[in-house]
Amino acid sequence: MKEIIEHQGVIESIEGGHVRVNIVQLAACSGCKARSMCTSSESKEKIIDVYETGAENKYKVGEIVNVCGTLSMGRLAVVLAFGIPLVIIAVWMIVAIAYLKFGELFSVGILAVILAAYFYVLYLNKDRMAKKFSFWIADA
Repeated sequence: MKEIIEHQGVIESIEGGHVRVNIVQLAACSGCKARSMCTSSESKEKIIDVYETGAENKYKVGEIVNVCGTLSMGRLAVVLAFGIPLVIIAVWMIVAIAYLKFGELFSVGILAVILAAYFYVLYLNKDRMAKKFSFWIADA
């Protein structure tokens, strides 16, 4: 299985070593000839931040480049965004209702606070996570 995810994009801006690349993320069926008549085909524009020393001398705005990331970054993102919250939800609801004998509404209210705290901690650690979720521009 391929360990590198690669998307083609256009450089929007370069500021020192910070390159902003605009990629168009396409649905799997976006290459179909009937996509104009189909409601399930979709595409989304995303901005990817790439940090590379000497980028201002190496690239130009408007240049088409390939932005790469690792598959493990995607897995980690899914675990942080969905896996851990799912475990928190399941464990808290079991503990709150079965053992602490809280009511369902009260348990869900506290769960909302716990999840908000979890995502706030993720937000506070965004600089540290940015090091783990780093993209690069592939050489042509």
